[in-house]
Amino acid sequence: MVTDTETAGTHSEEAKEKDEKQGLGTRWEIEVVSACKRRVKASVPAETVKEKLDKNYKELAGSIQLPGFRPGRIPRKLLEARFGEEIEGDLKEALVSGSFSEVIEGQKLKLVSSPQIDDVQLKPAADPTAGLSYVAEFEVEPEFELGDPAGIEVKREALPVTDADVEERIRLLRRKEGQLTSVDPLEAGPDDVFHGQYSLLADGVKVKSGVAARFTPSSKVLDAFYVEDLAARVAAWDRSSAAPLRLRVQVSGNYPDEVLRDREVDLEFALESTQRLELPELDEELARKFGKDSVEAFRNEVRTTLEVLRRRQGDKFLESKILGAIAERTPMELPEGLVEALRGRMRQAREYELLEQGFRPDEVQELAIKEERATTEEAQRDIIRLQMKEFFILEKIAEKEKVLVTEEEAEERVEVMAQLYGLAPQLLREELRKSGRLEELRRSMRHEKVRALLRSRASVLGPDGRPEAVLARPVAGGPAVDAGGAQGAQVAASSDPEGPQT
Repeated sequence: MVTDTETAGTHSEEAKEKDEKQGLGTRWEIEVVSACKRRVKASVPAETVKEKLDKNYKELAGSIQLPGFRPGRIPRKLLEARFGEEIEGDLKEALVSGSFSEVIEGQKLKLVSSPQIDDVQLKPAADPTAGLSYVAEFEVEPEFELGDPAGIEVKREALPVTDADVEERIRLLRRKEGQLTSVDPLEAGPDDVFHGQYSLLADGVKVKSGVAARFTPSSKVLDAFYVEDLAARVAAWDRSSAAPLRLRVQVSGNYPDEVLRDREVDLEFALESTQRLELPELDEELARKFGKDSVEAFRNEVRTTLEVLRRRQGDKFLESKILGAIAERTPMELPEGLVEALRGRMRQAREYELLEQGFRPDEVQELAIKEERATTEEAQRDIIRLQMKEFFILEKIAEKEKVLVTEEEAEERVEVMAQLYGLAPQLLREELRKSGRLEELRRSMRHEKVRALLRSRASVLGPDGRPEAVLARPVAGGPAVDAGGAQGAQVAASSDPEGPQT
Protein backbone atom coordinates (compact mmCIF):
# COMPACT_ATOMS: atom_id res chain seq x y z
CA MET A 1 0.00 0.00 0.00
CA VAL A 2 1.27 3.49 -0.85
CA THR A 3 0.78 6.29 1.65
CA ASP A 4 -0.66 9.69 0.85
CA THR A 5 1.57 12.56 -0.19
CA GLU A 6 0.94 16.16 0.76
CA THR A 7 -0.26 18.53 -1.92
CA ALA A 8 0.65 22.17 -2.17
CA GLY A 9 -1.88 24.73 -1.00
CA THR A 10 -1.12 27.42 -3.63
CA HIS A 11 -1.08 27.54 -7.40
CA SER A 12 2.19 29.37 -7.95
CA GLU A 13 4.46 28.01 -10.72
CA GLU A 14 6.78 26.60 -8.08
CA ALA A 15 3.87 24.89 -6.31
CA LYS A 16 2.53 23.49 -9.60
CA GLU A 17 5.90 21.97 -10.40
CA LYS A 18 6.01 20.44 -6.93
CA ASP A 19 2.49 19.06 -7.39
CA GLU A 20 3.46 17.40 -10.64
CA LYS A 21 6.39 15.69 -8.96
CA GLN A 22 4.27 14.54 -6.04
CA GLY A 23 1.40 13.39 -8.25
CA LEU A 24 -2.09 12.71 -6.93
CA GLY A 25 -1.07 10.89 -3.79
CA THR A 26 -2.81 7.69 -4.88
CA ARG A 27 -3.23 4.91 -2.33
CA TRP A 28 -3.63 1.37 -3.62
CA GLU A 29 -3.88 -2.28 -2.75
CA ILE A 30 -2.99 -4.99 -5.30
CA GLU A 31 -4.58 -8.42 -5.30
CA VAL A 32 -2.97 -11.25 -7.26
CA VAL A 33 -5.97 -12.89 -8.96
CA SER A 34 -3.87 -15.32 -10.99
CA ALA A 35 -0.33 -15.61 -12.32
CA CYS A 36 -0.90 -12.81 -14.84
CA LYS A 37 -4.07 -11.06 -13.59
CA ARG A 38 -4.09 -8.28 -11.02
CA ARG A 39 -6.92 -6.40 -9.29
CA VAL A 40 -6.17 -2.95 -7.91
CA LYS A 41 -8.28 -1.03 -5.42
CA ALA A 42 -7.12 2.56 -5.60
CA SER A 43 -8.17 5.90 -4.15
CA VAL A 44 -7.24 9.56 -4.47
CA PRO A 45 -7.39 11.65 -1.26
CA ALA A 46 -10.32 14.02 -0.74
CA GLU A 47 -8.06 17.07 -0.48
CA THR A 48 -6.58 16.31 -3.89
CA VAL A 49 -10.04 15.88 -5.43
CA LYS A 50 -11.24 19.15 -3.83
CA GLU A 51 -8.16 21.03 -5.02
CA LYS A 52 -8.55 19.78 -8.61
CA LEU A 53 -12.29 20.46 -8.58
CA ASP A 54 -11.86 24.00 -7.20
CA LYS A 55 -9.27 24.68 -9.88
CA ASN A 56 -11.57 23.44 -12.65
CA TYR A 57 -14.48 25.58 -11.47
CA LYS A 58 -12.20 28.60 -11.16
CA GLU A 59 -10.96 28.14 -14.71
CA LEU A 60 -14.54 27.66 -15.93
CA ALA A 61 -15.73 30.83 -14.20
CA GLY A 62 -13.02 32.84 -15.91
CA SER A 63 -13.60 31.39 -19.37
CA ILE A 64 -17.38 31.65 -19.87
CA GLN A 65 -19.89 34.48 -19.95
CA LEU A 66 -23.36 34.38 -18.40
CA PRO A 67 -25.90 37.24 -18.57
CA GLY A 68 -25.83 39.38 -15.44
CA PHE A 69 -22.40 38.25 -14.23
CA ARG A 70 -18.91 39.58 -14.81
CA PRO A 71 -16.23 37.09 -15.94
CA GLY A 72 -14.76 35.33 -12.92
CA ARG A 73 -17.65 36.43 -10.69
CA ILE A 74 -20.17 33.68 -11.49
CA PRO A 75 -21.38 31.98 -8.25
CA ARG A 76 -20.04 28.48 -7.72
CA LYS A 77 -23.54 27.15 -6.99
CA LEU A 78 -24.77 28.33 -10.38
CA LEU A 79 -21.81 26.68 -12.13
CA GLU A 80 -22.44 23.46 -10.23
CA ALA A 81 -26.10 23.49 -11.22
CA ARG A 82 -25.41 24.09 -14.90
CA PHE A 83 -22.07 22.36 -15.50
CA GLY A 84 -21.54 20.12 -12.47
CA GLU A 85 -22.16 16.81 -14.20
CA GLU A 86 -19.80 17.63 -17.07
CA ILE A 87 -17.08 19.05 -14.79
CA GLU A 88 -17.17 16.07 -12.44
CA GLY A 89 -17.25 13.63 -15.35
CA ASP A 90 -14.11 15.15 -16.88
CA LEU A 91 -12.43 15.26 -13.47
CA LYS A 92 -13.30 11.63 -12.79
CA GLU A 93 -11.77 10.54 -16.10
CA ALA A 94 -8.61 12.59 -15.58
CA LEU A 95 -8.11 11.42 -11.99
CA VAL A 96 -8.61 7.74 -12.83
CA SER A 97 -6.15 7.98 -15.72
CA GLY A 98 -3.51 9.85 -13.71
CA SER A 99 -4.02 7.72 -10.62
CA PHE A 100 -3.75 4.44 -12.53
CA SER A 101 -0.53 5.65 -14.15
CA GLU A 102 0.86 6.25 -10.66
CA VAL A 103 -0.01 2.67 -9.69
CA ILE A 104 1.67 1.22 -12.78
CA GLU A 105 4.79 3.35 -12.39
CA GLY A 106 4.93 2.81 -8.65
CA GLN A 107 4.76 -0.97 -8.95
CA LYS A 108 6.73 -1.12 -12.21
CA LEU A 109 4.03 -3.29 -13.77
CA LYS A 110 4.22 -4.37 -17.42
CA LEU A 111 0.68 -4.47 -18.75
CA VAL A 112 -0.29 -6.64 -21.72
CA SER A 113 -3.90 -5.43 -21.93
CA SER A 114 -5.96 -2.31 -21.26
CA PRO A 115 -7.36 -2.16 -17.73
CA GLN A 116 -11.03 -2.75 -17.00
CA ILE A 117 -12.08 0.07 -14.68
CA ASP A 118 -15.13 -0.50 -12.45
CA ASP A 119 -16.89 0.92 -9.40
CA VAL A 120 -15.66 4.51 -9.87
CA GLN A 121 -16.90 6.65 -6.97
CA LEU A 122 -16.65 10.45 -6.93
CA LYS A 123 -19.24 12.54 -5.09
CA PRO A 124 -17.47 15.69 -3.91
CA ALA A 125 -20.55 17.89 -4.28
CA ALA A 126 -22.54 15.70 -1.91
CA ASP A 127 -19.61 15.06 0.43
CA PRO A 128 -16.66 17.51 0.50
CA THR A 129 -14.59 14.99 2.46
CA ALA A 130 -15.00 12.23 -0.14
CA GLY A 131 -12.19 11.37 -2.51
CA LEU A 132 -12.15 9.20 -5.59
CA SER A 133 -12.00 5.41 -5.57
CA TYR A 134 -12.13 2.71 -8.24
CA VAL A 135 -11.25 -0.89 -9.00
CA ALA A 136 -9.09 -1.91 -11.97
CA GLU A 137 -8.43 -5.38 -13.37
CA PHE A 138 -5.70 -6.05 -15.94
CA GLU A 139 -3.16 -8.59 -17.15
CA VAL A 140 0.59 -8.31 -16.83
CA GLU A 141 3.55 -10.02 -18.42
CA PRO A 142 4.32 -13.42 -16.89
CA GLU A 143 7.24 -13.84 -14.53
CA PHE A 144 9.40 -16.84 -15.38
CA GLU A 145 12.90 -18.27 -15.36
CA LEU A 146 14.35 -18.81 -18.83
CA GLY A 147 15.06 -22.43 -19.73
CA ASP A 148 18.71 -23.35 -20.32
CA PRO A 149 19.41 -23.37 -24.10
CA ALA A 150 22.61 -25.41 -23.68
CA GLY A 151 22.91 -28.70 -25.57
CA ILE A 152 20.13 -28.08 -28.09
CA GLU A 153 20.73 -29.98 -31.34
CA VAL A 154 18.64 -29.50 -34.49
CA LYS A 155 18.74 -30.96 -37.99
CA ARG A 156 18.26 -28.99 -41.19
CA GLU A 157 15.66 -30.30 -43.61
CA ALA A 158 16.47 -30.72 -47.30
CA LEU A 159 14.39 -28.19 -49.29
CA PRO A 160 15.48 -28.59 -52.93
CA VAL A 161 14.21 -26.29 -55.69
CA THR A 162 12.67 -28.29 -58.55
CA ASP A 163 11.92 -27.26 -62.14
CA ALA A 164 8.22 -27.31 -61.21
CA ASP A 165 8.91 -24.85 -58.38
CA VAL A 166 10.63 -22.49 -60.83
CA GLU A 167 7.76 -22.64 -63.31
CA GLU A 168 5.19 -22.04 -60.56
CA ARG A 169 7.17 -19.00 -59.37
CA ILE A 170 7.33 -17.67 -62.91
CA ARG A 171 3.57 -18.18 -63.22
CA LEU A 172 3.04 -16.06 -60.10
CA LEU A 173 5.30 -13.34 -61.47
CA ARG A 174 3.44 -13.39 -64.80
CA ARG A 175 0.18 -12.99 -62.86
CA LYS A 176 1.63 -9.90 -61.21
CA GLU A 177 2.29 -8.44 -64.65
CA GLY A 178 -1.06 -9.59 -66.05
CA GLN A 179 -3.79 -7.25 -67.23
CA LEU A 180 -7.46 -7.56 -66.36
CA THR A 181 -9.69 -7.27 -69.40
CA SER A 182 -13.48 -7.28 -69.60
CA VAL A 183 -15.20 -10.56 -70.44
CA ASP A 184 -18.83 -11.42 -71.11
CA PRO A 185 -20.46 -12.47 -67.77
CA LEU A 186 -22.00 -15.48 -69.53
CA GLU A 187 -18.54 -16.65 -70.61
CA ALA A 188 -16.74 -15.98 -67.30
CA GLY A 189 -15.22 -19.09 -65.76
CA PRO A 190 -13.88 -20.25 -62.38
CA ASP A 191 -10.58 -18.39 -62.75
CA ASP A 192 -12.11 -15.07 -63.80
CA VAL A 193 -12.88 -12.11 -61.54
CA PHE A 194 -16.46 -11.30 -60.59
CA HIS A 195 -17.18 -7.72 -59.45
CA GLY A 196 -20.31 -6.58 -57.63
CA GLN A 197 -21.96 -5.92 -54.28
CA TYR A 198 -23.38 -8.27 -51.71
CA SER A 199 -25.92 -8.17 -48.90
CA LEU A 200 -26.23 -10.34 -45.80
CA LEU A 201 -29.56 -11.56 -44.46
CA ALA A 202 -30.13 -13.11 -41.04
CA ASP A 203 -33.46 -14.89 -40.59
CA GLY A 204 -34.74 -13.17 -43.72
CA VAL A 205 -33.85 -9.67 -42.46
CA LYS A 206 -31.19 -7.69 -44.36
CA VAL A 207 -28.47 -6.82 -41.83
CA LYS A 208 -25.77 -5.60 -44.20
CA SER A 209 -26.00 -4.32 -47.77
CA GLY A 210 -24.08 -2.59 -50.52
CA VAL A 211 -20.73 -4.17 -49.69
CA ALA A 212 -18.42 -3.94 -52.70
CA ALA A 213 -16.52 -7.16 -53.40
CA ARG A 214 -14.68 -9.07 -56.08
CA PHE A 215 -13.84 -12.76 -56.11
CA THR A 216 -12.51 -15.62 -58.20
CA PRO A 217 -14.77 -18.70 -57.95
CA SER A 218 -11.89 -21.20 -57.95
CA SER A 219 -10.48 -19.52 -54.82
CA LYS A 220 -13.49 -20.69 -52.75
CA VAL A 221 -13.44 -17.30 -51.03
CA LEU A 222 -15.93 -14.45 -51.46
CA ASP A 223 -14.75 -11.44 -49.43
CA ALA A 224 -14.54 -12.73 -45.83
CA PHE A 225 -16.46 -15.96 -46.48
CA TYR A 226 -15.13 -19.41 -47.35
CA VAL A 227 -17.46 -21.39 -49.63
CA GLU A 228 -16.25 -24.90 -50.46
CA ASP A 229 -18.40 -25.31 -53.60
CA LEU A 230 -18.19 -21.69 -54.76
CA ALA A 231 -17.05 -22.55 -58.30
CA ALA A 232 -19.90 -25.05 -58.75
CA ARG A 233 -22.46 -22.61 -57.37
CA VAL A 234 -21.27 -19.88 -59.74
CA ALA A 235 -21.31 -22.28 -62.70
CA ALA A 236 -24.95 -23.15 -61.93
CA TRP A 237 -25.92 -19.50 -61.46
CA ASP A 238 -28.20 -18.08 -64.18
CA ARG A 239 -26.32 -14.91 -65.09
CA SER A 240 -28.59 -14.11 -68.03
CA SER A 241 -31.09 -12.58 -65.60
CA ALA A 242 -30.66 -9.97 -62.88
CA ALA A 243 -31.09 -12.57 -60.15
CA PRO A 244 -28.30 -12.44 -57.54
CA LEU A 245 -26.06 -15.33 -56.58
CA ARG A 246 -27.50 -16.75 -53.36
CA LEU A 247 -25.27 -18.55 -50.87
CA ARG A 248 -25.53 -19.83 -47.32
CA VAL A 249 -22.31 -18.81 -45.55
CA GLN A 250 -20.72 -19.21 -42.13
CA VAL A 251 -19.50 -15.98 -40.51
CA SER A 252 -16.07 -16.35 -38.87
CA GLY A 253 -15.38 -15.63 -35.22
CA ASN A 254 -13.28 -12.56 -36.03
CA TYR A 255 -15.74 -10.87 -38.42
CA PRO A 256 -15.83 -7.06 -37.89
CA ASP A 257 -19.56 -7.04 -36.99
CA GLU A 258 -19.70 -8.78 -33.61
CA VAL A 259 -23.44 -9.52 -33.79
CA LEU A 260 -22.86 -11.69 -36.87
CA ARG A 261 -19.88 -13.66 -35.63
CA ASP A 262 -20.16 -17.46 -35.70
CA ARG A 263 -23.61 -17.32 -37.32
CA GLU A 264 -24.94 -18.81 -40.53
CA VAL A 265 -26.43 -16.14 -42.81
CA ASP A 266 -27.65 -15.80 -46.37
CA LEU A 267 -25.46 -13.90 -48.84
CA GLU A 268 -26.83 -12.33 -52.01
CA PHE A 269 -24.26 -11.17 -54.56
CA ALA A 270 -25.38 -8.79 -57.32
CA LEU A 271 -23.08 -9.02 -60.33
CA GLU A 272 -21.84 -5.80 -61.96
CA SER A 273 -19.00 -6.93 -64.25
CA THR A 274 -16.54 -9.73 -64.94
CA GLN A 275 -12.87 -9.65 -65.94
CA ARG A 276 -10.21 -12.08 -67.06
CA LEU A 277 -6.53 -11.89 -66.18
CA GLU A 278 -4.48 -12.04 -69.37
CA LEU A 279 -0.96 -13.23 -68.62
CA PRO A 280 1.99 -11.81 -70.57
CA GLU A 281 4.03 -14.13 -72.75
CA LEU A 282 7.19 -15.56 -71.24
CA ASP A 283 9.57 -13.80 -73.61
CA GLU A 284 12.53 -11.42 -73.62
CA GLU A 285 10.27 -8.41 -73.11
CA LEU A 286 9.02 -9.88 -69.83
CA ALA A 287 12.58 -10.89 -68.85
CA ARG A 288 13.75 -7.29 -69.34
CA LYS A 289 11.08 -6.08 -66.90
CA PHE A 290 12.91 -8.11 -64.27
CA GLY A 291 16.36 -6.87 -65.26
CA LYS A 292 17.41 -9.81 -67.45
CA ASP A 293 18.18 -9.88 -71.18
CA SER A 294 16.89 -13.40 -71.92
CA VAL A 295 14.27 -15.88 -70.76
CA GLU A 296 16.98 -18.30 -69.69
CA ALA A 297 18.74 -15.65 -67.57
CA PHE A 298 15.37 -14.74 -66.03
CA ARG A 299 14.65 -18.40 -65.25
CA ASN A 300 18.10 -18.79 -63.66
CA GLU A 301 17.52 -15.68 -61.56
CA VAL A 302 14.18 -17.07 -60.36
CA ARG A 303 15.89 -20.34 -59.40
CA THR A 304 18.60 -18.45 -57.50
CA THR A 305 15.97 -16.40 -55.69
CA LEU A 306 14.03 -19.54 -54.74
CA GLU A 307 17.20 -21.22 -53.47
CA VAL A 308 17.90 -18.22 -51.23
CA LEU A 309 14.30 -18.18 -50.01
CA ARG A 310 14.41 -21.93 -49.35
CA ARG A 311 17.60 -21.46 -47.37
CA ARG A 312 15.89 -18.74 -45.35
CA GLN A 313 12.88 -21.01 -44.92
CA GLY A 314 15.21 -23.73 -43.64
CA ASP A 315 16.77 -21.25 -41.24
CA LYS A 316 13.31 -20.36 -39.92
CA PHE A 317 12.51 -24.04 -39.36
CA LEU A 318 15.73 -24.43 -37.39
CA GLU A 319 15.03 -21.32 -35.34
CA SER A 320 11.50 -22.54 -34.57
CA LYS A 321 12.86 -25.90 -33.40
CA ILE A 322 15.43 -24.19 -31.17
CA LEU A 323 12.89 -21.78 -29.73
CA GLY A 324 10.43 -24.65 -29.23
CA ALA A 325 13.06 -26.60 -27.31
CA ILE A 326 13.70 -23.60 -25.05
CA ALA A 327 9.95 -23.15 -24.56
CA GLU A 328 9.64 -26.78 -23.43
CA ARG A 329 12.28 -26.06 -20.79
CA THR A 330 10.56 -22.85 -19.65
CA PRO A 331 7.50 -23.25 -17.37
CA MET A 332 5.21 -20.25 -17.83
CA GLU A 333 1.63 -19.26 -17.04
CA LEU A 334 0.19 -17.06 -19.79
CA PRO A 335 -2.25 -14.10 -19.83
CA GLU A 336 -5.22 -15.85 -21.47
CA GLY A 337 -6.98 -12.55 -22.20
CA LEU A 338 -4.35 -11.88 -24.87
CA VAL A 339 -5.21 -14.94 -26.93
CA GLU A 340 -8.16 -13.42 -28.80
CA ALA A 341 -6.34 -10.13 -29.34
CA LEU A 342 -3.43 -11.94 -30.95
CA ARG A 343 -5.51 -13.87 -33.48
CA GLY A 344 -5.59 -10.79 -35.73
CA ARG A 345 -1.83 -10.33 -35.48
CA MET A 346 -1.37 -13.98 -36.39
CA ARG A 347 -3.27 -13.34 -39.64
CA GLN A 348 -1.15 -10.22 -40.41
CA ALA A 349 2.10 -12.13 -39.93
CA ARG A 350 0.92 -14.91 -42.25
CA GLU A 351 -0.21 -12.42 -44.90
CA TYR A 352 3.21 -10.75 -44.91
CA GLU A 353 4.86 -14.15 -45.28
CA LEU A 354 2.66 -14.96 -48.29
CA LEU A 355 3.42 -11.58 -49.87
CA GLU A 356 7.11 -12.34 -49.49
CA GLN A 357 6.55 -15.59 -51.39
CA GLY A 358 5.21 -13.64 -54.38
CA PHE A 359 1.42 -13.85 -54.05
CA ARG A 360 -0.79 -10.90 -55.01
CA PRO A 361 -2.49 -9.05 -52.09
CA ASP A 362 -5.95 -10.33 -53.11
CA GLU A 363 -4.59 -13.89 -53.36
CA VAL A 364 -2.99 -13.48 -49.94
CA GLN A 365 -6.35 -12.70 -48.36
CA GLU A 366 -7.94 -15.75 -49.98
CA LEU A 367 -5.15 -18.08 -48.84
CA ALA A 368 -5.22 -16.72 -45.29
CA ILE A 369 -8.97 -17.30 -45.03
CA LYS A 370 -8.61 -20.86 -46.39
CA GLU A 371 -5.89 -21.69 -43.88
CA GLU A 372 -7.92 -20.18 -41.05
CA ARG A 373 -10.95 -22.27 -42.00
CA ALA A 374 -8.83 -25.42 -42.13
CA THR A 375 -7.86 -24.96 -38.46
CA THR A 376 -10.29 -25.22 -35.56
CA GLU A 377 -10.56 -22.23 -33.24
CA GLU A 378 -9.17 -24.25 -30.33
CA ALA A 379 -6.20 -25.29 -32.48
CA GLN A 380 -5.68 -21.63 -33.38
CA ARG A 381 -5.70 -20.73 -29.69
CA ASP A 382 -3.14 -23.46 -28.96
CA ILE A 383 -0.91 -22.07 -31.70
CA ILE A 384 -1.30 -18.57 -30.30
CA ARG A 385 -0.50 -19.75 -26.76
CA LEU A 386 2.75 -21.25 -28.05
CA GLN A 387 3.54 -18.10 -30.03
CA MET A 388 2.80 -15.98 -26.97
CA LYS A 389 5.13 -18.08 -24.85
CA GLU A 390 7.85 -17.78 -27.48
CA PHE A 391 7.20 -14.01 -27.68
CA PHE A 392 7.95 -13.52 -23.97
CA ILE A 393 11.01 -15.76 -24.25
CA LEU A 394 12.32 -13.71 -27.18
CA GLU A 395 11.71 -10.48 -25.27
CA LYS A 396 13.61 -11.74 -22.26
CA ILE A 397 16.55 -12.93 -24.38
CA ALA A 398 16.61 -9.61 -26.29
CA GLU A 399 16.78 -7.74 -22.99
CA LYS A 400 19.42 -10.07 -21.58
CA GLU A 401 21.60 -9.99 -24.72
CA LYS A 402 20.92 -6.28 -25.38
CA VAL A 403 19.66 -6.95 -28.92
CA LEU A 404 18.63 -3.68 -30.59
CA VAL A 405 17.32 -2.49 -33.97
CA THR A 406 18.80 0.72 -35.34
CA GLU A 407 16.88 3.46 -37.15
CA GLU A 408 18.82 2.65 -40.31
CA GLU A 409 17.77 -1.02 -40.13
CA ALA A 410 14.13 -0.08 -39.57
CA GLU A 411 14.18 2.32 -42.55
CA GLU A 412 15.71 -0.34 -44.77
CA ARG A 413 12.98 -2.82 -43.79
CA VAL A 414 10.24 -0.28 -44.53
CA GLU A 415 11.67 0.18 -48.03
CA VAL A 416 11.59 -3.61 -48.57
CA MET A 417 7.97 -3.79 -47.36
CA ALA A 418 7.03 -0.87 -49.61
CA GLN A 419 8.41 -2.79 -52.58
CA LEU A 420 6.37 -5.85 -51.61
CA TYR A 421 3.18 -3.79 -51.30
CA GLY A 422 3.83 -1.59 -54.33
CA LEU A 423 3.78 1.64 -52.29
CA ALA A 424 6.08 4.61 -51.93
CA PRO A 425 8.30 4.09 -48.82
CA GLN A 426 7.29 7.43 -47.29
CA LEU A 427 3.59 6.58 -47.69
CA LEU A 428 3.97 3.16 -46.06
CA ARG A 429 6.10 4.65 -43.28
CA GLU A 430 3.37 7.17 -42.49
CA GLU A 431 0.68 4.46 -42.52
CA LEU A 432 2.72 2.33 -40.13
CA ARG A 433 3.32 5.30 -37.83
CA LYS A 434 -0.35 6.32 -37.72
CA SER A 435 -1.56 2.78 -37.05
CA GLY A 436 1.04 2.21 -34.33
CA ARG A 437 2.54 -0.72 -36.25
CA LEU A 438 5.98 0.83 -36.67
CA GLU A 439 6.95 -0.24 -33.16
CA GLU A 440 5.54 -3.72 -33.88
CA LEU A 441 7.81 -3.87 -36.93
CA ARG A 442 10.85 -2.94 -34.85
CA ARG A 443 9.94 -5.60 -32.28
CA SER A 444 9.57 -8.20 -35.04
CA MET A 445 13.00 -7.30 -36.39
CA ARG A 446 14.48 -7.55 -32.90
CA HIS A 447 13.00 -11.02 -32.55
CA GLU A 448 14.49 -12.02 -35.91
CA LYS A 449 17.90 -11.07 -34.57
CA VAL A 450 17.36 -13.09 -31.41
CA ARG A 451 16.27 -16.14 -33.43
CA ALA A 452 19.37 -15.85 -35.63
CA LEU A 453 21.53 -15.51 -32.52
CA LEU A 454 20.05 -18.68 -31.05
CA ARG A 455 20.65 -20.52 -34.32
CA SER A 456 24.27 -19.38 -34.44
CA ARG A 457 24.84 -20.83 -30.96
CA ALA A 458 23.01 -24.13 -31.45
CA SER A 459 24.41 -27.42 -32.71
CA VAL A 460 23.05 -27.65 -36.26
CA LEU A 461 23.21 -30.81 -38.34
CA GLY A 462 22.88 -30.81 -42.13
CA PRO A 463 20.32 -32.97 -44.00
CA ASP A 464 22.98 -35.71 -44.09
CA GLY A 465 23.30 -35.66 -40.29
CA ARG A 466 26.78 -34.13 -40.26
CA PRO A 467 27.44 -30.89 -38.32
CA GLU A 468 27.32 -27.76 -40.43
CA ALA A 469 28.97 -24.42 -39.77
CA VAL A 470 26.20 -21.93 -39.08
CA LEU A 471 26.53 -18.18 -39.36
CA ALA A 472 23.73 -15.94 -38.17
CA ARG A 473 22.08 -14.57 -41.28
CA PRO A 474 21.83 -10.78 -41.59
CA VAL A 475 18.38 -9.64 -40.53
CA ALA A 476 18.54 -5.90 -41.02
CA GLY A 477 18.07 -5.95 -44.77
CA GLY A 478 14.89 -7.99 -44.90
CA PRO A 479 13.80 -10.69 -47.32
CA ALA A 480 14.32 -8.97 -50.65
CA VAL A 481 17.88 -7.86 -49.87
CA ASP A 482 18.76 -11.43 -48.94
CA ALA A 483 17.19 -12.70 -52.16
CA GLY A 484 19.99 -11.99 -54.57
CA GLY A 485 20.51 -8.22 -54.26
CA ALA A 486 18.52 -5.58 -56.14
CA GLN A 487 17.63 -7.77 -59.09
CA GLY A 488 16.70 -10.65 -56.80
CA ALA A 489 14.50 -8.25 -54.88
CA GLN A 490 12.71 -7.33 -58.08
CA VAL A 491 12.05 -10.98 -58.89
CA ALA A 492 11.09 -11.85 -55.31
CA ALA A 493 8.86 -8.84 -54.72
CA SER A 494 7.45 -7.59 -58.01
CA SER A 495 4.97 -4.91 -56.93
CA ASP A 496 1.22 -5.11 -57.31
CA PRO A 497 0.10 -1.73 -58.70
CA GLU A 498 -3.09 -1.82 -56.66
CA GLY A 499 -1.23 -1.88 -53.37
CA PRO A 500 -2.26 -3.80 -50.25
CA GLN A 501 -5.90 -4.78 -49.86
CA THR A 502 -6.71 -3.70 -46.34
